[in-house]
Amino acid sequence: MAGDSSFAEIPEAGLFILPGGYVAEDGSTHREAELSPVTGKEEDLLGGAPPHACAASVITSLLARCLKRVGSLSPVSHSLAGGLLTGDRDYLLLRLREMTFGPKVEAVWRCANPDCGKPMDVAFSLDELAFERKAAPERFFTRRIPSGEEEDGLIVEFRLPTGADQEALASVVRADEARAVNQLLARCVRRVGECDQPGEAFINGLPDAARREIVAEIERCAPQVEIELDLVCPECQTSFSAEFDFTSFFLTEMKSNQRALEREVHFLAWHYHWSEQEILSLTRRKRQRYVTLLREELDRFG
Repeated sequence: MAGDSSFAEIPEAGLFILPGGYVAEDGSTHREAELSPVTGKEEDLLGGAPPHACAASVITSLLARCLKRVGSLSPVSHSLAGGLLTGDRDYLLLRLREMTFGPKVEAVWRCANPDCGKPMDVAFSLDELAFERKAAPERFFTRRIPSGEEEDGLIVEFRLPTGADQEALASVVRADEARAVNQLLARCVRRVGECDQPGEAFINGLPDAARREIVAEIERCAPQVEIELDLVCPECQTSFSAEFDFTSFFLTEMKSNQRALEREVHFLAWHYHWSEQEILSLTRRKRQRYVTLLREELDRFG
């Protein structure tokens, strides 16, 4: 369903509009996404992920399982989930969390004042957040950037970063962030001036100002799905802004949920004699509804 411009979001049906959109090989842009709720199987996948697992890879696996379709593209393969724009992936993850745990987010943050640094409770609602939407009309963008060597500047062609880029560069980011930026540009930039398919060596040879301009153009074209919190420390009254890393929060939340999941599976299996796979195939809400009903019955006849 190219374009998807006539659709509105229907959260209760799992229908959402991607802030950017997926541009297929044929050039069509797909912006409507249909999500299925997280089941115990996905909770188990996230909760059981190794401590040092690549977050981008884990999110790709999750989206490949929970996305029913992107526009008219169905089923959603692992490759398609990885090929979504980073902002679109962030947005889908946020909506999946909302469908799983509800819109309210509660976390603990530390005061930014180095003389204080005390923990503080933070709470906000996902359904009250507004995000920038920049529909992707095409896969590659052409922009002219200033250049001291070229009077009219340099023509640059680039695509926007995807989940696959995050996966490929995860280990580099941890070791050398500056090199990771150059490698990202080498993956995303198709042309600089007269040079087609510039590699990392070419990108490294560009003036710092040119690299910064290319990064800035990519950021201007990409949808930004960020959560910026304005906080006030209750202890020292320091006001500060903080960028909330929702992906890390969600993965940590799911990992801490693992023990509760195991107890619920055990509880239902013990009383209903269902198999583990039957219980894990239930959505979180349905599973917990059975747990609540069973506990009520046990309390009644206890």
